[in-house]
Amino acid sequence: MAVVALGALTTGRIATVDERGSVTRGDVALAWRVRARDRWIDPASDVSVRASRLGPAPVGETMLRVPGGDAVGRVYAVGDHGGVVIVEVENASPEAIAVAFAVRGAPVDDVLALPRRPGAIEADGAVVFPVPHRTVLRVALGDPSVDVRTFPDWQAVTRGWVALLDRGMRTELPEPWQSQIDAARADVLLAPPSPEAFVALEDWAFDDEAAAMWPQLGMRARRAARRRKVDTGVLGEMRAALVRERGADVDLLAGFRDEWLGAHLAVHDAPLRRGPLSFALRWHGARPALLWDAPAGSVLRAPAIDPFGVSNTAVGETLLAAPADGARVTTPESFS
Repeated sequence: MAVVALGALTTGRIATVDERGSVTRGDVALAWRVRARDRWIDPASDVSVRASRLGPAPVGETMLRVPGGDAVGRVYAVGDHGGVVIVEVENASPEAIAVAFAVRGAPVDDVLALPRRPGAIEADGAVVFPVPHRTVLRVALGDPSVDVRTFPDWQAVTRGWVALLDRGMRTELPEPWQSQIDAARADVLLAPPSPEAFVALEDWAFDDEAAAMWPQLGMRARRAARRRKVDTGVLGEMRAALVRERGADVDLLAGFRDEWLGAHLAVHDAPLRRGPLSFALRWHGARPALLWDAPAGSVLRAPAIDPFGVSNTAVGETLLAAPADGARVTTPESFS
């Protein structure tokens, strides 16, 4: 897991969590460690740490081996109270453990909301809580006066993000591309104003967010966004691979990859100047079938798959030629 940006749609990006479970919010950092049996186990240095992002939502998970199981830290943010970062540690083991939370950059009482009085305080100021087996301990970084019991858990936050991402331009791609795109779509919704973020929002049909960002851009940033000569990362690369618009001409799957041969693909509501475009690629043996619903007046091609197929009908389907045996499908440079 790379560093995960944390935030909510109402707050934007407010913090990050790294692959060791350490949270950074401005000048303040929050880390946790576990005491199991007679020793402390610190995710910052222990070799047993496994980290992942839990789906498209900006939720980071860090798993730390303890006797008989794992201590599982999950970090996410909610928009309440101006934005709060929730850190919860689950004792997924049959034995009791203790969990310590250490804050750098501010007094604990000024930034950390606790579920109850700590059972102990370590020499470095870390607050320690006993955590019985199969239970979860939660703290909140931000407003120390909040009641941590009132916040949704990580599963509810994940469901909210999945619903949020069920709009704009959506894709159905083989893994790992689909997971990468969904995570990048969530990340751009949290991104601070920039030409790159604005163009990505427009390209992926997050129109309301793009419109809200535009007034926050300076004149130079607006010129860069209008010229569209910006690097929008994996979202820009995948948009170019799936849909390329040149006036009325639209190339579908121009960046088709060899690894996609035989895989079902789909794009929903890709924004074009004439209106939204949806299409799907389905395979019948060695031959791909293309189905589409395009704005009127569009001329559609799929040159990387069948260079001779052209259609100017708004809605339709066709069976394309089978890719030549052993032929390498053409891809743009950024996808080679």
